[in-house]
Amino acid sequence: MLCCSTLLVIAISWCIVGNALAQEKSATSAGDEEIIAQLGDDEYLVREAAEDRILQRGADILPLLNEARRSPDPEVRLRASALYLQLSARVRKDNFTRFADMAKDVDLPGWKRFQERHGDSKVTRKLFVSILKDEWDIIVALETQPQMMDYLLFQRANKIREDLYGPNHIQISEGTAAAMLHATSFEDIRITDPTMDQLKFLLAAPQVTNSLQDPESAGPLLSVFDQWLETNLKSGRFSQEMRFVVLTTCLREGIKSGKVVAKQMLDERASPIYQNGFGQFGAINATQQMMYAMLAIAKLGGKEDIEYLSKYFDDDTEVSLPTVQGDQFNTQMKDVALVAVLHLSGENPKDYGFPRISTDPNFLYNIRSIGFTTPQQRQQAFEKWDKKQQPTPMEK
Repeated sequence: MLCCSTLLVIAISWCIVGNALAQEKSATSAGDEEIIAQLGDDEYLVREAAEDRILQRGADILPLLNEARRSPDPEVRLRASALYLQLSARVRKDNFTRFADMAKDVDLPGWKRFQERHGDSKVTRKLFVSILKDEWDIIVALETQPQMMDYLLFQRANKIREDLYGPNHIQISEGTAAAMLHATSFEDIRITDPTMDQLKFLLAAPQVTNSLQDPESAGPLLSVFDQWLETNLKSGRFSQEMRFVVLTTCLREGIKSGKVVAKQMLDERASPIYQNGFGQFGAINATQQMMYAMLAIAKLGGKEDIEYLSKYFDDDTEVSLPTVQGDQFNTQMKDVALVAVLHLSGENPKDYGFPRISTDPNFLYNIRSIGFTTPQQRQQAFEKWDKKQQPTPMEK
């Protein structure tokens, strides 16, 4: 057991050590303030030496530098502002590197919510670093000024559109695309129709397509896209036009969640829309939209969707498509439903008498090639399918 004198010595030692640490911390703080004050010294060399010493420091001196940016001394204010930006950028870059290497002690704005939604892996962190590098202000505002998000996002979306379609044709990055989708995927943050509609230009950007096709980055980006789609479908933020843009994006890129959009459009009997300045589409009537919706289910769905599509086998609504004068080729909704069902069943529509059917790398089949020249061809196609569904003697 320790005697009383030994315990007393230990206690005194701890007090001495504690006081020394406190004095050292106080001296360091005072020293930092003195260095910053030297930014306004009368001697040029002193000012320059103070800058050099500050640049050798880390994040710990940033709060004092930030305060000095409001100094009444214009020299201090000017130098502190420049140093703050320079040192902040360096610290941020170091944090990005450590964060991407899976460091657990790096606190980046917005990461906690992003991680809760999309997980924590090297590829997810890589995407998040890209988001912050390209759209730091958007993510910080999302955390600190959610009431300003609609205004900020509208302004940013306008700038993206100008970059994409302006004279310089500046492509957007994967980080920007992911940031805009992430920032507009929260139900509790107000996003107006004009802001949401601006995103259709973003979805048409080649970089988004390339990223979605990249095996290394597609996973996290698809997760962000799916969350965005789910939130905005649920909250009813998509206009008719925007919903169709989302559908065709999913159909073109093979995004499975697009099946939900397709079924919503079919269930609600899509209304005619006009797409102003977007992609390859001009005026889109309701039946054309429903054609694309059925093809989306065929491309993105599975055999479990056959029953859903089969209910359109009685829909003889004619689809309004551009035709050559005198051409008797005719398309009905039931024709598209049959083509979709045949595809999901592993059948070739050509084997069922579709005279012009042709594939399309983006949309599965060319919508102008779906249909029949005569009612007899249509009848024979459906009869063949019905016969195919009859159980064989072995199955009986």
